[in-house]
Amino acid sequence: MATPGAIEDDKPLLAQLVHLSPAQYQDWLHRTSRAKARFFASDRLEALTHVKWWVVPLVWLPLAGLMAWQAIASLPFNTFAVLLITGVLLWQLIEYSLHRWLFHAKPASPRAIVAHFLMHGNHHKCPCDIDRLVFPPLPACLPASAIFGTLRAFLPQACASGVFAGVLVGYVAYDCMHYLMHSGRLRGRLRTRHMHHHLDGNVAYGISSPLLDVLLRTNR
Repeated sequence: MATPGAIEDDKPLLAQLVHLSPAQYQDWLHRTSRAKARFFASDRLEALTHVKWWVVPLVWLPLAGLMAWQAIASLPFNTFAVLLITGVLLWQLIEYSLHRWLFHAKPASPRAIVAHFLMHGNHHKCPCDIDRLVFPPLPACLPASAIFGTLRAFLPQACASGVFAGVLVGYVAYDCMHYLMHSGRLRGRLRTRHMHHHLDGNVAYGISSPLLDVLLRTNR
């Protein structure tokens, strides 16, 4: 097995991470670097891991608008407003759950280590990597489709569209706020909480709101 010191941070990381044990990975991961990491040897694959923050609202807000239009066309406005707020609150649950139980899971195999690093570990390793602060839209299509499919399985089309519009608005707000926190453009209590999360990964899982951290006693 490799040792943490055997990882060369200036070379493509994914091919190296498969040689770490789970304990070695955790030790290396929490040695924070201010440098920008390279994931792949291929320039084309590497380019797919870099996303400008404005791509997120550019891609997802038009879809949120379409979903809202579909809901408003079939429902009273008051009903739509309730569904939209429900979707925003649902996003709070999704955000917290993904962050706490998926992104902070302890990977136990080489493939799981690579997947964890791609999803979230890279952000804790290199929190200043400014072009990796938001989620790339292409892989985000998979969970987005799963969320809408689940809503559609339980709700009529118009109601599912209204809730999903709220989920998308909540997601865009979350990702943009996360970018602004790390770029230094958003200050205040939310940013302080999030920076504390980078020091202690067992608290402050909510990025855009402390609501569920307070309810589930993981607030800092």
